[in-house]
Amino acid sequence: MADKPLLSIIIAAHNCEETINATFQSLLDALGSEINESEIIIINDSSVDSTHEKIKSIAQQCAQVVISTVNYKNVGLVRQHGISLSHGEYITMLDSDDIVKSGSFPSILSFLRKIQPDMLLTRLHEIRDLTKIDHQWSGLNPEKISQDEAITRFLIHKDLQAHLIGQFIKRSIYLNNEIPAMTCYEDFYVFPRMLMNAVNIYFQFDSHYYYIKRQGSLSSALDPIKINNLLTCTVKMENDLPDRFHHLILCHWLDIYLKYNNLLQDAEHKNIVKKHVLQSHSLGFFINRHVRLSYKRKALSTLWKN
Repeated sequence: MADKPLLSIIIAAHNCEETINATFQSLLDALGSEINESEIIIINDSSVDSTHEKIKSIAQQCAQVVISTVNYKNVGLVRQHGISLSHGEYITMLDSDDIVKSGSFPSILSFLRKIQPDMLLTRLHEIRDLTKIDHQWSGLNPEKISQDEAITRFLIHKDLQAHLIGQFIKRSIYLNNEIPAMTCYEDFYVFPRMLMNAVNIYFQFDSHYYYIKRQGSLSSALDPIKINNLLTCTVKMENDLPDRFHHLILCHWLDIYLKYNNLLQDAEHKNIVKKHVLQSHSLGFFINRHVRLSYKRKALSTLWKN
């Protein structure tokens, strides 16, 4: 491993005995010779299956692997711990049950080395049917986008989502944005501010990364604690982003109101959500060209309720 690797790859591992070997093999196939410019940090958090034995075996076979065992039961703490162990100029996150496309990393690392962007962002390739994984990689062809465009695409969920997995972000930006101790939405908490810290931003549409959407995942099994995390993150996003994005942020408040309002147990939280929904009942919201027609309809649907 290089004295100062170009890339740190952080893998949060929890009860992943059935998937970690396939995930790690896909990473090796993706890296190729660029493994020599990388470090792979695997953090075993509170596993009660054979995950520890699996990653110990992986580390014995690969000198670039660093392993750490913690008992956080908290993905936010795990990711932040991984950052504290990292030495790379760039950091990318990898889940322990996902797959990376074969042969994709050499061109990515070459791009990072040559262009030195603040961020190389990729579209999340979500997949539910594992038989549809074909490892087809059309090559790296990123477009440079402005900070405002990156924020706008993120806010309208066009191409960009608040996932740290599959993204390549300078370690210095991570060091300025501590990941909170959240069991979910920890990436949403930091991502808007990270965008504000970046200037030289590139976006790659054809993702190198398969995000395996599994039944019972955190985002598909919501409860009041997770919804409150979502509320906390949305408030922080509103504080982190400039006022010119106000109407697009209101779209997120509309989603919370229409999808999850019944899960908000705190009266103050309900009032915060309602206050923002009322702000969507404005001319500025309806004439904003970036606000999708579907959200203008959602705002209209709430008029009679408020």
